Amino acid sequence: MKKKTGEQRSETTPGAHVERATSVVTGQPISIRCDCPLGHDHTYAEWRARFGGTYRD
Repeated sequence: MKKKTGEQRSETTPGAHVERATSVVTGQPISIRCDCPLGHDHTYAEWRARFGGTYRD
């Protein structure tokens, strides 16, 4: 069986990316490691628009 590379990932295994958020305390940007099904860098608002609610494993 061949090993999957970053270019060969399936939709069920999107790989790590960054979720971008803003601190409610400081207003500064926050980058959070994310493995959600979106599979690409995104904002928290983009995630909520697609999945709603809170993330569950």
